[in-house]
Amino acid sequence: MDGMEKRNEMSSGRSDRDERREFRRKRRIRSQIIAYSMAGALSIGVIAAVGYGVSQACVMIQAKTAAKDASLEEATVEAEQTAVSSPEGTVVESEVESTEAMLDSIVDTCLSEMPIEDKVAGLFMVTPEELTGSDAVIKAGTATQDALSARAVGGLYYSSKNAKDEAQLADMLTATADMSKYPLFLATAEVGGEDSHIAKALSIDIPAAPAEIAATNDSQNALDSATRIAKYLNGCGFNLNMGISANLSENNNSYGTDSSKVSDMVSQTVTGLQSFGVSACLQFFPETTDSGMSADEMSDALAPFRAGIEAGANMIMVCSGTSSGISGDQTPACLSSAVIEDTLRQKLGFDGVIITDTLSDFSDMSSADAAVMAIQAGADMLNQPANFEEAYEGVLAAVQNGTISSERIDESLRRIYRIKYAERVEKISEGN
Repeated sequence: MDGMEKRNEMSSGRSDRDERREFRRKRRIRSQIIAYSMAGALSIGVIAAVGYGVSQACVMIQAKTAAKDASLEEATVEAEQTAVSSPEGTVVESEVESTEAMLDSIVDTCLSEMPIEDKVAGLFMVTPEELTGSDAVIKAGTATQDALSARAVGGLYYSSKNAKDEAQLADMLTATADMSKYPLFLATAEVGGEDSHIAKALSIDIPAAPAEIAATNDSQNALDSATRIAKYLNGCGFNLNMGISANLSENNNSYGTDSSKVSDMVSQTVTGLQSFGVSACLQFFPETTDSGMSADEMSDALAPFRAGIEAGANMIMVCSGTSSGISGDQTPACLSSAVIEDTLRQKLGFDGVIITDTLSDFSDMSSADAAVMAIQAGADMLNQPANFEEAYEGVLAAVQNGTISSERIDESLRRIYRIKYAERVEKISEGN
């Protein structure tokens, strides 16, 4: 490589870093804007009537009308001027805390107004085919609208059969989001390498597979690849990538078997995705093959998950296989409280969204039983049951008859909607 090529490469690297820095700076500014504008809006509501003010904040978010409110826009402009005048990169702790408190208040109020039917539906991640009963969904039309009105699911998972080209994909996801009365997780699993279905649909260069990135021994390459993936996923309308393996494996979709190196790669992948608007879901906790080891004995295997949690991963998928060394029996990991509550929540300290592996893996039990067991074990989201309607009715009946408490449902929804409303608040601050 001659001197000019080296300079170009260094310039490109600086450009990427500058772009990420600018993106984070704008996010910080938006957070300050939100704190000022939302606090101002709620103060007016409190003067008139406390409950009405908070409720209206929730309604504004769900209906996407807050951005069109003239007084809120004026407050936003004034707050932006104040925020921009602050030194670049500086975040006032009280402002961040105010934003967090406001987000909690909005989420709590919105949950209090949701009917139990919508709350239960909000725990499910399904395919558009499972939602609508269609064979292969490539457009959001009347069937999607009717299905979302009847079952306000928490997320939709799209695969290669749903993606034809950039325009089709963006139109479908945008229309779907607009049809939902609550924010949706719009998810896919863009791994890299051959499992880059969205990149293929967009006819763009395929990102490197995790194994190829690991072979470079440079975690910066994991960050760069994740950043690129996040940009084109976000550009189409996706906000969740469920394809990040944190397992120690020689599989092409994993970063290898060196715990330290995999941890660095996973951490950078989470950062690259979430810095550009795409939540990261780590899989498959705690292991893909039952080792018979306890959580303490699995310290190396769990290290990449710890690294991902420390990097701020929003979601972790628990495996459908067994982990008998932790559970003490042959209970599938995603149905085991020992795995979910004792290990992932308590031992690793994860307080984000826990989603099950695909519940359709369990052919020896009904969809309703699998869904109820997962919630009882501590899972927040139920991923692709074999029979969505049966699973939904099973969880709803369990709540109605007291087998599962309404507080338990709210606990999971609070985690889910904190992520979703944070994204929606940012959109409101941008005038969308």
